[in-house]
Amino acid sequence: MYELGRVMAELERIKAKRVLVQAPQGLKRVALQLGDELRHHGIDVIVSGGPCWGGCDLALNEAMEMSADAIVQLGHTNFVEQSVLPVIYVECRYDGGISSERLVEKVIPFLRPAKNIGLGMTLQWLNFLERIKRVLENHGFSVFYGQHENGRLYPSQVIGCDYTNMKIVERDVEKFLIIGSFFHGLGLSMITDRCVVVIDPETMHVGDMTQTAKKTLMQRYAQVCAFKGSRRVGVILCTKPGQKREGLATSIVSMLRKAGKDAYLLVLNEVDERFLPDEVFDAYVNTACPRISIDDQAKFRRPVLLPSELMVALGLGSWDELISKGEYFGWCVRNG
Repeated sequence: MYELGRVMAELERIKAKRVLVQAPQGLKRVALQLGDELRHHGIDVIVSGGPCWGGCDLALNEAMEMSADAIVQLGHTNFVEQSVLPVIYVECRYDGGISSERLVEKVIPFLRPAKNIGLGMTLQWLNFLERIKRVLENHGFSVFYGQHENGRLYPSQVIGCDYTNMKIVERDVEKFLIIGSFFHGLGLSMITDRCVVVIDPETMHVGDMTQTAKKTLMQRYAQVCAFKGSRRVGVILCTKPGQKREGLATSIVSMLRKAGKDAYLLVLNEVDERFLPDEVFDAYVNTACPRISIDDQAKFRRPVLLPSELMVALGLGSWDELISKGEYFGWCVRNG
């Protein structure tokens, strides 16, 4: 699942003696395994016990507190180009354990009668891309996927805030198929009028995200409407190096003040409902990970809008255009 030789070569290149290994929940065991192997090669290893929500979420404070020379993060592609510490991203792709033929047979009833399919995959399953594409074509489908223009993502790859590889081919397809998780399928389904079918290769659970996306968008619009009555607004600025959008956050504070709102900049490392002073603020604008607003809104007692949603709340854009143009996450991605 990982290339030990490449990791060791990078650590030797930067002369690292002590590293912090960070991984999402599903790869914690792999982090321990990698830690054992690095120790056998003379590297002092610390394993982060905290959450890891993406390539943008580096345990930088932990690493610096423990005087680590570098961070080794598992399960994500290169995201943060510049950091005060070197970061080695280890992809941890699967290369076996599932049958491409069985997977395609499982999703065919959800894809037909469509002929043209947009194929998106999360990082862990990208080694199956050509195999699954070939099996789909053998069943009579035409398969499309894009290449991210700045090269940050692999062809067909999707992440929770960036579906560029799918939007590129949207006009060519009738339905999308996401190999990975329902989390990623929901994000795409929110910004396209095409049906999005998802299959989790580990459980073989298949689903059509259409109704879930409609319900989520209705809930988001309700939050936009609730925000309009707010007076005091906190603009969330996250200090995580991959989510820190200081220019965007400060410009939003100015925008809100011009609109007659009493706006303040709130600096947080972890955007958690426990740390937000709801007794003080009527609403929030989130410039950190956009999926916090989408997936965790129910945990907050106040609206937590995205920058794109704020434009609608302030009358600077329309809800229908926001959805139809697929710009829901765009502002966060472009300013990342």
